[in-house]
Amino acid sequence: MNKRLVAILAEVFGLRESEIHPGLEKADVGTWDSLKQMDLVVSLEKEYGIALEIPDILRMMSVAGILAVLEEKGVALGN
Repeated sequence: MNKRLVAILAEVFGLRESEIHPGLEKADVGTWDSLKQMDLVVSLEKEYGIALEIPDILRMMSVAGILAVLEEKGVALGN
């Protein structure tokens, strides 16, 4: 998985990088609340130079969902 994205997710949610995987969902992360969701949005927009809209944000409830949204926005996620 993309190292930059893993680092962002680990920092925002207070997780170890080894805990980040595509199957990880909001329900699995106790710290993933609405405030952390917005922290994530701001971090991703800043890191990748993109703008996320409400429908994008609503789809980002798992790492797989985040990956899908970023790919649709044209973010190259190669390691």
